[in-house]
Amino acid sequence: MAYLGNLPIFDHKSSEWSIFKSRLTQFSKINRVEEVNKSGILLTHLTDETYRLVRNLAYPQDLESLSYSNLVKLLDGHFKPKKCSFVDKEKFFGATRNPGESLGDWAARLRGLASNCDFGTALETNLDRFVLGLGPGPEQDKLFEQDPSTLTLSVAMELAEQAAYARRAKVMLCTSEHATIKEEPVYRAKFQGQGDSGAVIRRPNAGRTSGGRDQPRDFSRCSVCGLKNQPK
Repeated sequence: MAYLGNLPIFDHKSSEWSIFKSRLTQFSKINRVEEVNKSGILLTHLTDETYRLVRNLAYPQDLESLSYSNLVKLLDGHFKPKKCSFVDKEKFFGATRNPGESLGDWAARLRGLASNCDFGTALETNLDRFVLGLGPGPEQDKLFEQDPSTLTLSVAMELAEQAAYARRAKVMLCTSEHATIKEEPVYRAKFQGQGDSGAVIRRPNAGRTSGGRDQPRDFSRCSVCGLKNQPK
Protein backbone atom coordinates (compact mmCIF):
# COMPACT_ATOMS: atom_id res chain seq x y z
CA MET A 1 0.00 0.00 0.00
CA ALA A 2 1.34 3.38 -1.02
CA TYR A 3 1.07 6.09 1.62
CA LEU A 4 0.73 9.82 1.15
CA GLY A 5 3.46 12.00 2.49
CA ASN A 6 6.91 11.15 3.80
CA LEU A 7 7.60 10.02 7.36
CA PRO A 8 11.28 10.36 8.34
CA ILE A 9 13.26 7.83 10.33
CA PHE A 10 13.42 8.74 14.01
CA ASP A 11 16.85 8.90 15.66
CA HIS A 12 16.62 9.82 19.35
CA LYS A 13 20.17 11.23 19.29
CA SER A 14 19.53 13.84 16.62
CA SER A 15 15.73 14.35 16.61
CA GLU A 16 13.01 15.25 19.10
CA TRP A 17 10.46 12.60 20.00
CA SER A 18 7.62 15.14 20.36
CA ILE A 19 8.15 16.37 16.80
CA PHE A 20 8.32 12.86 15.37
CA LYS A 21 5.20 11.80 17.30
CA SER A 22 3.29 14.79 15.93
CA ARG A 23 4.34 13.96 12.36
CA LEU A 24 3.45 10.31 12.91
CA THR A 25 -0.02 11.34 14.10
CA GLN A 26 -0.59 13.47 11.00
CA PHE A 27 0.80 10.75 8.74
CA SER A 28 -1.62 8.21 10.21
CA LYS A 29 -4.52 10.62 9.91
CA ILE A 30 -4.14 11.52 6.22
CA ASN A 31 -3.55 7.88 5.32
CA ARG A 32 -6.35 6.60 7.57
CA VAL A 33 -4.05 4.06 9.12
CA GLU A 34 -5.89 1.49 11.25
CA GLU A 35 -4.99 1.27 14.92
CA VAL A 36 -3.53 -2.24 14.60
CA ASN A 37 -1.04 -1.02 11.98
CA LYS A 38 0.19 2.10 13.78
CA SER A 39 2.64 0.25 16.01
CA GLY A 40 4.21 -1.39 12.95
CA ILE A 41 4.65 1.96 11.24
CA LEU A 42 6.22 3.40 14.37
CA LEU A 43 8.70 0.57 14.86
CA THR A 44 9.74 0.45 11.21
CA HIS A 45 10.60 4.16 11.27
CA LEU A 46 13.25 3.88 14.00
CA THR A 47 17.00 3.67 13.56
CA ASP A 48 18.68 0.50 14.80
CA GLU A 49 19.98 2.22 17.92
CA THR A 50 16.62 3.79 18.73
CA TYR A 51 14.84 0.49 18.13
CA ARG A 52 17.29 -1.14 20.57
CA LEU A 53 16.54 1.56 23.11
CA VAL A 54 12.77 1.03 22.85
CA ARG A 55 13.24 -2.73 23.14
CA ASN A 56 15.26 -2.25 26.33
CA LEU A 57 12.61 0.09 27.73
CA ALA A 58 9.91 -2.49 27.09
CA TYR A 59 11.82 -5.40 28.65
CA PRO A 60 10.72 -7.93 29.90
CA GLN A 61 7.73 -7.45 27.64
CA ASP A 62 8.01 -8.40 24.01
CA LEU A 63 8.22 -5.22 21.97
CA GLU A 64 6.12 -6.54 19.08
CA SER A 65 3.29 -7.41 21.45
CA LEU A 66 2.79 -3.85 22.70
CA SER A 67 -0.05 -1.75 21.29
CA TYR A 68 0.52 1.60 19.67
CA SER A 69 -0.80 3.51 22.69
CA ASN A 70 1.49 1.58 25.04
CA LEU A 71 4.50 2.24 22.80
CA VAL A 72 3.73 5.96 22.75
CA LYS A 73 3.28 5.99 26.53
CA LEU A 74 6.61 4.21 26.92
CA LEU A 75 8.42 6.73 24.73
CA ASP A 76 6.63 9.70 26.30
CA GLY A 77 7.86 8.59 29.70
CA HIS A 78 11.44 8.27 28.52
CA PHE A 79 11.58 11.45 26.45
CA LYS A 80 9.48 13.60 28.76
CA PRO A 81 10.36 17.30 28.45
CA LYS A 82 12.81 18.58 31.00
CA LYS A 83 11.70 21.19 33.48
CA CYS A 84 12.47 24.81 32.86
CA SER A 85 15.84 25.91 34.18
CA PHE A 86 17.50 29.26 34.66
CA VAL A 87 19.61 28.47 31.61
CA ASP A 88 16.45 28.23 29.46
CA LYS A 89 15.16 31.52 30.81
CA GLU A 90 18.52 33.20 30.28
CA LYS A 91 18.46 32.10 26.63
CA PHE A 92 14.96 33.50 26.20
CA PHE A 93 15.46 36.84 27.91
CA GLY A 94 18.89 37.30 26.32
CA ALA A 95 17.75 36.52 22.78
CA THR A 96 18.04 39.22 20.12
CA ARG A 97 17.16 39.35 16.45
CA ASN A 98 20.01 38.25 14.21
CA PRO A 99 21.20 40.52 11.35
CA GLY A 100 19.13 39.81 8.26
CA GLU A 101 16.63 37.66 10.18
CA SER A 102 13.03 38.24 9.08
CA LEU A 103 10.40 39.26 11.60
CA GLY A 104 8.58 35.96 11.13
CA ASP A 105 11.73 33.91 11.73
CA TRP A 106 12.59 36.02 14.78
CA ALA A 107 9.13 35.45 16.29
CA ALA A 108 9.28 31.71 15.55
CA ARG A 109 12.73 31.37 17.13
CA LEU A 110 11.58 33.25 20.21
CA ARG A 111 8.53 31.00 20.50
CA GLY A 112 10.83 27.98 20.41
CA LEU A 113 12.89 29.40 23.28
CA ALA A 114 9.72 30.25 25.20
CA SER A 115 8.42 26.68 24.86
CA ASN A 116 11.17 25.55 27.24
CA CYS A 117 10.27 28.11 29.89
CA ASP A 118 6.71 27.08 30.89
CA PHE A 119 5.31 30.47 29.86
CA GLY A 120 1.96 29.02 28.84
CA THR A 121 0.88 31.50 26.19
CA ALA A 122 4.54 32.05 25.30
CA LEU A 123 5.10 35.39 23.57
CA GLU A 124 1.73 36.88 24.46
CA THR A 125 2.82 37.05 28.10
CA ASN A 126 6.38 38.10 27.25
CA LEU A 127 5.83 40.42 24.31
CA ASP A 128 8.46 42.83 25.61
CA ARG A 129 11.20 40.34 24.63
CA PHE A 130 10.01 40.42 21.03
CA VAL A 131 10.05 44.23 20.97
CA LEU A 132 13.30 44.76 22.86
CA GLY A 133 15.06 42.00 20.95
CA LEU A 134 14.39 43.71 17.62
CA GLY A 135 17.28 46.09 18.17
CA PRO A 136 17.42 49.81 17.26
CA GLY A 137 15.56 50.70 14.09
CA PRO A 138 12.24 51.93 12.69
CA GLU A 139 10.50 48.66 13.62
CA GLN A 140 11.35 49.05 17.28
CA ASP A 141 10.63 52.81 17.22
CA LYS A 142 7.16 52.10 15.86
CA LEU A 143 6.38 49.58 18.60
CA PHE A 144 7.73 51.88 21.30
CA GLU A 145 4.86 54.23 20.43
CA GLN A 146 2.26 51.58 21.31
CA ASP A 147 0.56 50.81 24.63
CA PRO A 148 2.13 47.60 26.01
CA SER A 149 -1.04 46.73 27.96
CA THR A 150 -3.13 46.40 24.78
CA LEU A 151 -0.52 45.33 22.23
CA THR A 152 -0.72 41.74 20.97
CA LEU A 153 1.85 39.76 19.05
CA SER A 154 -0.17 39.77 15.83
CA VAL A 155 -0.56 43.55 15.95
CA ALA A 156 3.12 44.00 16.84
CA MET A 157 4.11 41.85 13.87
CA GLU A 158 1.89 43.87 11.53
CA LEU A 159 3.21 47.24 12.75
CA ALA A 160 6.82 46.06 12.54
CA GLU A 161 6.27 44.77 8.99
CA GLN A 162 4.81 48.13 7.96
CA ALA A 163 7.80 49.98 9.41
CA ALA A 164 10.22 47.60 7.67
CA TYR A 165 8.41 48.06 4.34
CA ALA A 166 8.54 51.85 4.70
CA ARG A 167 12.27 51.70 5.37
CA ARG A 168 12.92 49.53 2.29
CA ALA A 169 10.81 51.86 0.13
CA LYS A 170 12.78 54.87 1.36
CA VAL A 171 16.09 53.17 0.57
CA MET A 172 14.90 52.28 -2.94
CA LEU A 173 13.76 55.86 -3.52
CA CYS A 174 17.09 57.32 -2.41
CA THR A 175 18.96 54.82 -4.57
CA SER A 176 16.97 55.71 -7.68
CA GLU A 177 17.51 59.45 -7.14
CA HIS A 178 21.29 58.97 -7.07
CA ALA A 179 21.41 56.36 -9.82
CA THR A 180 22.83 58.87 -12.36
CA ILE A 181 26.51 59.37 -11.67
CA LYS A 182 28.14 62.56 -12.91
CA GLU A 183 31.10 61.86 -15.17
CA GLU A 184 34.17 63.89 -14.34
CA PRO A 185 36.65 64.92 -17.11
CA VAL A 186 39.81 62.87 -17.32
CA TYR A 187 43.09 64.74 -17.66
CA ARG A 188 46.07 63.00 -19.22
CA ALA A 189 49.66 64.07 -18.64
CA LYS A 190 51.97 64.15 -21.65
CA PHE A 191 55.61 63.25 -21.08
CA GLN A 192 58.69 63.57 -23.24
CA GLY A 193 60.83 60.51 -23.56
CA GLN A 194 61.94 57.57 -25.62
CA GLY A 195 59.17 55.13 -24.90
CA ASP A 196 58.71 52.65 -22.07
CA SER A 197 62.24 51.22 -22.37
CA GLY A 198 64.88 53.65 -21.08
CA ALA A 199 62.40 56.52 -21.19
CA VAL A 200 63.68 59.88 -20.14
CA ILE A 201 61.01 61.89 -18.38
CA ARG A 202 61.58 65.54 -17.64
CA ARG A 203 59.72 67.44 -15.02
CA PRO A 204 58.35 70.83 -15.98
CA ASN A 205 60.90 73.62 -15.63
CA ALA A 206 63.66 71.09 -14.87
CA GLY A 207 67.02 72.54 -15.94
CA ARG A 208 65.50 75.90 -16.89
CA THR A 209 66.08 79.35 -15.59
CA SER A 210 63.33 81.66 -14.46
CA GLY A 211 63.40 83.15 -17.96
CA GLY A 212 62.46 79.87 -19.59
CA ARG A 213 65.82 79.13 -21.23
CA ASP A 214 67.69 75.90 -20.78
CA GLN A 215 70.48 76.22 -18.26
CA PRO A 216 73.55 74.04 -18.92
CA ARG A 217 74.49 71.67 -16.15
CA ASP A 218 77.93 71.47 -14.68
CA PHE A 219 79.02 67.82 -14.55
CA SER A 220 82.21 68.35 -12.53
CA ARG A 221 83.78 65.97 -10.05
CA CYS A 222 81.65 65.28 -6.97
CA SER A 223 83.13 66.65 -3.78
CA VAL A 224 81.65 63.77 -1.77
CA CYS A 225 82.32 60.56 -3.74
CA GLY A 226 85.00 61.83 -6.11
CA LEU A 227 83.26 60.63 -9.26
CA LYS A 228 82.49 62.65 -12.33
CA ASN A 229 79.20 63.14 -14.15
CA GLN A 230 77.46 64.18 -10.95
CA PRO A 231 75.35 67.28 -11.61
CA LYS A 232 76.52 70.15 -9.56
